[in-house]
Amino acid sequence: MNRLKIAILVLFFSGVNLFAKEFPVCKEYFFINESKTKEKQTFLEKILADEPSNVECMIKLSSVYLRNNRVSEGFDLIRRAYTLDPKFVEKQNISKVLDLALKLSRLKEVALKDSDKELWNELGDTYFEIGIFDEAFYAYEKSLELDANQTKIDILLAICDGNLDRSRKAAVRLEKIVQKWPYDFYANYYYGKVLKNSLDNEKEGQKYLLMADYIITYKEPEFENEAELEFLKNDLEFELEQK
Repeated sequence: MNRLKIAILVLFFSGVNLFAKEFPVCKEYFFINESKTKEKQTFLEKILADEPSNVECMIKLSSVYLRNNRVSEGFDLIRRAYTLDPKFVEKQNISKVLDLALKLSRLKEVALKDSDKELWNELGDTYFEIGIFDEAFYAYEKSLELDANQTKIDILLAICDGNLDRSRKAAVRLEKIVQKWPYDFYANYYYGKVLKNSLDNEKEGQKYLLMADYIITYKEPEFENEAELEFLKNDLEFELEQK
């Protein structure tokens, strides 16, 4: 199950200069302290409320949203700006994520319209794979609202919680899954790791890691490929040796 890989991928925009150096670009406005991000955001939002077709300000505001981890809103603005003036947007630094922004913004729109759990899962998977876990969490949560019987998606929500420094919430979610599905490998594996490594409950964590080891050895759960199986075996061996 590729979506459940343990390695945290580097954020897609890491190291890429998407953000213009001056605020705002809107030609008739000239103030804004460069160090005050909230001031920029409030100012640009006000301009855009007054001038809803101001493409320059859309691009500026989208860069502020991306910096503040409001990625979905930033992508929606990029798409909106591109619809109004594609040539202008293509010349901006933000165009480096244009294809991704258009794809995810459109996917979110269709998922909302059609109430399709698979579309929400696709949206969540894409955000998860590029390390934007708050947006992934939102998409997976929407999917579970449509179909609560998706254990893999529930586990992915717990992994998102863990990556967002919400280890206790992750543990509560995983505990419920393990109680319902005691032989689910991933639920036991991640629950054991959260307890042992994040909540300093080594004894209880080892119990679930041992259960995961039993499942992988005797129950033959399905994995995405041999590489994932090998990684999980090695990681379990490492975790169980660390006492």
